[in-house]
Amino acid sequence: MPIETRRGIRLPHLKEPAASREVARLEAKGPLSLPLAYDEQGGTPICAPREIIRKGQPVALCGDSGCLPVHAGVTGTLEGTRTVSHPLYGRIDCAVIGCPAGETEEPDALPADLGRLSPDSVIETALHAGIIDELDGVPLHLKLSQWKEEGCGCLVADGTEPEPYASSAWAVLNLHAEQVGEGLSLAARCVDAESCHVAVLLPGDRRRSLQQRLGEERVYLVRRRYPVVRYAPAGRMRPDKALRRVGVQALLALYRATAFGEPQTGCVVTVAGDAVATPQNLAVPFGVPVRELLAHCGLREDPQYLVLGDLMTGRTAPSDDLPVLPGMTCLLALKVRPALLPERACIGCGRCVHACHAGLLPYEIVRRLENMHYERLVSLHPEGCDGCGACSYVCPSGRDVAARVQEAAGAHGTIFLEWGDDDDA
Repeated sequence: MPIETRRGIRLPHLKEPAASREVARLEAKGPLSLPLAYDEQGGTPICAPREIIRKGQPVALCGDSGCLPVHAGVTGTLEGTRTVSHPLYGRIDCAVIGCPAGETEEPDALPADLGRLSPDSVIETALHAGIIDELDGVPLHLKLSQWKEEGCGCLVADGTEPEPYASSAWAVLNLHAEQVGEGLSLAARCVDAESCHVAVLLPGDRRRSLQQRLGEERVYLVRRRYPVVRYAPAGRMRPDKALRRVGVQALLALYRATAFGEPQTGCVVTVAGDAVATPQNLAVPFGVPVRELLAHCGLREDPQYLVLGDLMTGRTAPSDDLPVLPGMTCLLALKVRPALLPERACIGCGRCVHACHAGLLPYEIVRRLENMHYERLVSLHPEGCDGCGACSYVCPSGRDVAARVQEAAGAHGTIFLEWGDDDDA
């Protein structure tokens, strides 16, 4: 990932009023659907139907010792299992847990002495706590283990949220800035990072408040562009050292797991969109169906379009029965689907090139893909696309450029057709 770039696009700022409201805690009223496992191996429910699963207890037994456990966010009875086709995780088997309403939060015990923990023990704790980074859906222990081997120049707690609606990272930093900072220090020690800081895209008063709590040098203001990639001033890191990003919710979960032994059982989700009566951030346990989030915030009218995630990278939800799972930090309910331009042929304007923060040539990648010139895709490095969608957003021909570029990244065919002249042979 580049340290500094002028590429990117500006998106409308739609974070208010959710960003300014207090985080509300959602008490689950109906059954929760928790995955037995996040991988294809699956798992076996840890107890029989109608038996009680305690809050914080794993919901399944997995054969693989390295399998990421899934923990219950409430105390309830196992009502059975169901299979869910989830836009973020695909087809997964879930344990259905019925839960009582009005469960109270337990007070924090005294935190453990974090200074005595070795890097290996912190990574092991991240595994047993089932922590998943909300930025990319990757288990935190895998990222820390890899970065420990590869090296890390700067570790960044990414609280930027450059997409239009989401403000859940802002809400977490506002509530738990010091704990996120402790989690960042733990992670930095694990990967032997040369420096670490919190990257934000906040108004001046909120940024100054955060700097007072974490230290002025710890908080860095990024450029107001999407996707934000300038996380550190140029020249601050050695060129042979990489910059690494971690979500603030994952770092908060890492601190809670090491200090109090708590597994990751929930997240903060921004609920917004023009169909929502009271947009706000909600702290919810994993497994709660999205309809409960919508019911808590209220609806002006029935939404015609539900999105798990924000506008640029979110996935359409086929129903409101889908559970909230790790990696989901925003839920949009929209009255109508955003208008799309009718797709036309590429006019070669180059806007996608100017918008691409990865420095790719999206229009040329798509041209070679459509002409099945697969062998000539390699030199254009389509695998560098992270799916931010900026190229599709700016395309005047209404083409889904980002989807085609990612398709090109997986094209490993050997077809090579001479269709006309090609000046880059």
